[in-house]
Amino acid sequence: MGRQSNASERRDQIIWALYDCLVEKGHEKVTIKEIAKKAGLPSGVIHYYFKSKDEIVSKLAAAIIEKYTYEIQDLLKDATSSEQKIMLTIDFVIDRLIFNLPLNRVFFNLIQMAFERTALNSVVKDMFENYRKQLSEIFQAAGAGDKSQMLGASLVAVTEGFSLQFMVDPQAFDHDDVREIITKEIHDRLDLKKTD
Repeated sequence: MGRQSNASERRDQIIWALYDCLVEKGHEKVTIKEIAKKAGLPSGVIHYYFKSKDEIVSKLAAAIIEKYTYEIQDLLKDATSSEQKIMLTIDFVIDRLIFNLPLNRVFFNLIQMAFERTALNSVVKDMFENYRKQLSEIFQAAGAGDKSQMLGASLVAVTEGFSLQFMVDPQAFDHDDVREIITKEIHDRLDLKKTD
């Protein structure tokens, strides 16, 4: 049992070392050797746990999905109303996704890799699908009915649009202005009254 646990810890160490490398530089400059160095491991050890850099990338994408899925579920578990869930979701999207420069750098590197490597395309597709699904379920619970899927997709589009612009120009938007715009749009679509 200890050996399997150690192997799992090593894999996680390598996956998140890739994350750190992608934050620091573009994916085209990240090598297995650099991932190993960041993880504090000899580069030959990487091949014991992963067949290729693409496999590490795939596992990183899955780990990011798991991390943020857990975070939003944990955040929403004590919400007492649909409206509270919506507001917590908006806060989460803004604070943890849009204005998270390291995550955005990694995310857009993953998208670029998916364009360059067919094997990674399904990984990024799954990320977006999971992202839309989570948001759609929140809107469904808020009573959006048939609008739920489109609201989820729209919030993903708005989030990624703001995230991309924030990466290019971190001074382009005021945090509170973004929150106000997104909140108003969602409330208008759900026909909810804004609560202050």
